[in-house]
Amino acid sequence: MLLGALVAVLLVVAGAGVAWWAVHRPVADIHNGASLPFTLSEPTTTDIGTTTPTNPAYGPPWPFYGRDRARTRDASDITDVHPPYRTVWKSRSLGFLEFPPSYADGVLYEGSDAGTVAALDAKTGDIIWRRHFGPVANQPAIWEGKVYFATFDKPGSIYAVGAKGGRTLWRTQLTAQVESSMVVSDGLVFTGGLDGIVRALNAETGRVVWKFQASGAVKDSIAISQGRAYFGSYGGVMYSVRATDGKLIWSTATHGLSGGLRSGTFYATPAVAYGRVYISNTDGKVYSFVASTGQIAWTSTLPDWAYGSPGIADGRVFGTSYDGSVAAMNARTGARIWTRKLPYRTLGSSTIVGNLVYVSDLGAKGRHGHVYAMDVATGQIVWRFPDGKYHSVIVANGHLILAGVTNLYNLRPRTSG
Repeated sequence: MLLGALVAVLLVVAGAGVAWWAVHRPVADIHNGASLPFTLSEPTTTDIGTTTPTNPAYGPPWPFYGRDRARTRDASDITDVHPPYRTVWKSRSLGFLEFPPSYADGVLYEGSDAGTVAALDAKTGDIIWRRHFGPVANQPAIWEGKVYFATFDKPGSIYAVGAKGGRTLWRTQLTAQVESSMVVSDGLVFTGGLDGIVRALNAETGRVVWKFQASGAVKDSIAISQGRAYFGSYGGVMYSVRATDGKLIWSTATHGLSGGLRSGTFYATPAVAYGRVYISNTDGKVYSFVASTGQIAWTSTLPDWAYGSPGIADGRVFGTSYDGSVAAMNARTGARIWTRKLPYRTLGSSTIVGNLVYVSDLGAKGRHGHVYAMDVATGQIVWRFPDGKYHSVIVANGHLILAGVTNLYNLRPRTSG
């Protein structure tokens, strides 16, 4: 009887081991990129305007999270902003900052987890106006003299306020909290929700024009390119829908690609370039989908969660991993160009300015992280700044604007006037 019981226990243990292996077994990367559609001549930085012409004296706008509607995080065209830097001003504490500000016409617009939404003079750092809402865990969007953002209180709301004075123009209450940063295209405001619903709202009135139900929470920001909206879900599915009415064009599930039967979650925001959609996943992989069909062109596995949003520039994809790794991949094939390790873990996203890619780390426990500038060709760290945490930098009027943990910094290239 004891022998039978022992055999039964061994069978249970063996069965559990087989089950664990079936779920967690490693899965090889996909390598179809060389044979699937890819258009290197397609510009990556497109459609960054706010539709109203800006004063050239203020420099190009940075109106959305990721700079443009395709969320490429690509400012490689701005070659005169580079280290060494001199600090021009440091803001007073605005509350905990997960995102950098957006910028247009000489003004920065920032939201914080403390619920503060503020407009700051980009030249001096002076507060132009400041208002308090629920927690703002997203980067504001700027369009036609309006600023759009969502609050993370319950159940969550989307606001449009006037860019000049911060007056509330409309508020639309939703059925769930929102982490997505807004994007505006063709008069529609796009956002995802923790209820898995992607919404398009009329930018003038806040009226919901259409809804799309995804397989799980949509925490990433919606990317818009050529009349299509792209986003991933916490159900492990990537989607493309028609931007005008939310009609599904394609959906691609990633179950079984991270290991066995598992699926990771899409928290990172997709970037659309070269006829591809690039997005990171908590399964540790960076994915490249064919934008027109949803077919997976390639995957590239990083050492840990791939939580940050990838940046795209000059035929390269820059991804990050929770263990602190930063990797550059060939945008067509996924072939690894270089991998470098930051001193601490990172949940940050990569942003390309000139020939440098900027990434922040989390720092040691109880201390601020750093922001690093790395050479896009080699990954060598050429500059670091002793404040940062998550999403790090934008460019405003020829200066680098850096989001620390609670403060904004205006950094001027020492070689400028």
